[in-house]
Amino acid sequence: MVVDSTTNKALITIGLDTGGPGGYQFLDLGGTPTFESPIPAGGDTSENISIDPVRHLVLSPNEASNYQLVNITTATPALFNNQLEGGTLDSAAEDCTTGIALATDEGTGDLFIADLTQALLTPGTPAGTWTDTGSQFQTFPEFEGFSAGTNGIAVAPGTHLGIVTGEFGGDLEGVIQLPATSGSGVPAVVDWVAFTVPSPPAPEEGWSQGFDPHTVTAYVSPNSNKAYAVLENGDFSFVAIVDLQGLLSAPRTGHVVNSPLPAGLVTFIAE
Repeated sequence: MVVDSTTNKALITIGLDTGGPGGYQFLDLGGTPTFESPIPAGGDTSENISIDPVRHLVLSPNEASNYQLVNITTATPALFNNQLEGGTLDSAAEDCTTGIALATDEGTGDLFIADLTQALLTPGTPAGTWTDTGSQFQTFPEFEGFSAGTNGIAVAPGTHLGIVTGEFGGDLEGVIQLPATSGSGVPAVVDWVAFTVPSPPAPEEGWSQGFDPHTVTAYVSPNSNKAYAVLENGDFSFVAIVDLQGLLSAPRTGHVVNSPLPAGLVTFIAE
């Protein structure tokens, strides 16, 4: 599920007998909450979709290597598929200030990156296609040690900072800094670090990242204007609040933050 604050609607992924196996359905949160008609995806949806409220697109990369975009500006939403050559795409995220979209690639240390301002969308029935010369898979050797590879991902709104996580346990995660501009060339992450989440307070013994659906999001604090990620422990005992810029600026060796982490970069809240 994801919420589009510009329309006050929540979007959930569902199963469909007709036009599926996956689909999308909006829930209008205004007044009396009402479900809108389902949107058949014509295939599997992503484990974690995202919404671009600027370009009014749903981003849905799935494990069959298809990165689907859904244009929701039209009366009948229009689907566009980009069948990539390989990649077990697990989650979507986007820097909506630049239109640079992302997908994780389960089992690897890779991320798929695409500049949507350069994307060519070709209409079709029941789905069109999209291609993008400004796209690539970028490899991060430091992320290959994540539990099950790159899986969860989120970008703090209004920033170029994001979080990347594994799944099914593990305490090694990553922070990425995206380019500040788009519109030409092939985008690439400009800086990144892997870091080890410290152990939460007793009686917990070490951090274990949550399972599917990926327990991660990112936000900008209205108090400090700093970008943070929120992670959840696999047993739902603690959430970890992660200072994204703080980790990028912390003492490091190459693209790995030195342990132990400086105080205050990761804090815990008991659930």
